[in-house]
Parts: sequence; structure tokens; C-alpha cells
Amino acid sequence: MSTSGSGSVSAIPDQMSLTFWIEERGNKLSSQKTLVDETTNRLINDLNNKGVEDKDIRSYQLQIYPRYEQNDDGKTEQNGFVVQREVQVTLLEPENYDSIIDLALARGVTRVGQVKFEISDQQGLYEQALVNAYQQAKAKAERLATAAGLELKSTLSIAEQSMSRPVIMQMAEMSSRSDKVSLPGQQTIEARVEVTFLTQSQSSSDN
Repeated sequence: MSTSGSGSVSAIPDQMSLTFWIEERGNKLSSQKTLVDETTNRLINDLNNKGVEDKDIRSYQLQIYPRYEQNDDGKTEQNGFVVQREVQVTLLEPENYDSIIDLALARGVTRVGQVKFEISDQQGLYEQALVNAYQQAKAKAERLATAAGLELKSTLSIAEQSMSRPVIMQMAEMSSRSDKVSLPGQQTIEARVEVTFLTQSQSSSDN
């Protein structure tokens, strides 16, 4: 007999991932790069002082591209360059989110986006969801077996039908902090399995 089962585990996220952009526009690449580097260094130092370790900060290479504008004749022409750096930060204490945003904006961060609440132990919770899915499949099989006059003897196979993919709550991109308290809510990790059981008739077991 084969039955399927699903299980889930809910948890409050215990960490947060957010992205900062530091950008300078102008006509002198060297000075623009210097300003972006200085802002990045100040931001990283301030994050360290807030308890964020270097391993939880990822500052990517500079992105440099030309800036175009329309002139009075309606033609598009280059007007300097844009120098930009993306900095990703993982906060192990999400309750510090609002103060970190204030700090970043005060340090010259141009934009804040891709703010995500995350569960650090996703794999452990997914494995528990798998166990719950198996238990549901077994309970379903036992009810069906009883209705059919059968008895479950053992589990022959278990096929995992899902992957560890928690439901992610993602905040909209922002240019400034929200005045409201930031609450992560809950995330749910789901798992699905198909289980095959060995059965025999109840009359055979009685003999």
C-alpha cells in the first residue's frame, strides 16, 4: 500500500538579510571611486561597532557604467559616470534592523532593498517536517488498512517529493526606513513524502 503525506514546521525568523547600494554620479571616475570606497569603509566600521562581524558583510566589486541624459535637442548623450557598490549584510539580531537602517542612511547609503527575514536552521526544520510528513502518511495508511481489513507490517520505501524551500517573507524595496515596527511574522517549511507499506490481511495475522 502506498500513501502520501505532508508535514510542516513554522518558526519565527531569527536573522535578516538586507542589501545596501552606495552610489556616486559625476564626471571624475577617480574621485567617485574614492567617495564610494570611503563610504563603504565607514559603513563597515559602523556595522562592526554594532556587532556585525566581517563574515556577515559582503561588499562586492565596483560597478561603473556611463550615465546618459537627453539634451535640449532631444538627443541622448553621455553625461558622466555612475559608480556603484552593492553591500549585503546578514543581521543575526533582526531586532536591530531599524537602527542599522538609520545608521546606513546616515553614512551615505543611496538605497536599501531586498530585505528578507530568514531562518538560520532551515535544514533542521525541514528534516522535522519530513518526519511529520511520514507520520501523516503512516496514519493515513493505517486508517485505510483498517477499512480494508488489512494490517501494516513494515515500511518498504520512502520517496521524498519536496525540497527545503521555506516560505519567505520579503519586504518591498525601500529608499528610507519605515516608521512602523518591523515584524518578521512566521515562515513555514513544508515537506512531502510518498511511503509504501507492506500489509497483510488481519485474518492471516490472527493465525
